[in-house]
Amino acid sequence: MNHRTYLTLAIPLTISTMTTPLLGAVDTAVVGQLPAPAYIAGVAVGTLIFNTLYWVFGFLRVSTSAFAAQANGASDPDQGALALSRPFLLAVIVGMLFILLQWPIERAALLVISPDADVSSFAVEYFRIRIWGAPFTLMNYVILGWLMGMA
Repeated sequence: MNHRTYLTLAIPLTISTMTTPLLGAVDTAVVGQLPAPAYIAGVAVGTLIFNTLYWVFGFLRVSTSAFAAQANGASDPDQGALALSRPFLLAVIVGMLFILLQWPIERAALLVISPDADVSSFAVEYFRIRIWGAPFTLMNYVILGWLMGMA
């Protein structure tokens, strides 16, 4: 593998890895235009919760790329399909569990972080909106991992 091939793979991977924290940064920039500092603090707390949740499930990307690379190296399309479908299903299930268990996740996170009452209310509002994207974020991890492994 030469440097050009390596960069062709590394640059999109680096950009895709930055998307989750970047979303929080963009939200912070937009909310930073509002008059009260509690808004921006609420988004920061919500972003912290999501970055932690997604970091815990970062193995979906890494393990998917490993299994896909093994299947690709063995020229086994059936294993390649399984390397995508199994973690994809897991991502959907975990993402749906995040939605179903949003109240306990929210309560536990706020208990640990302990923000002020006004910050907490904005963080809860942000969390309850953004939680609906959890299955898609985790599925994105799997798809990116599979594409990396197949490359």
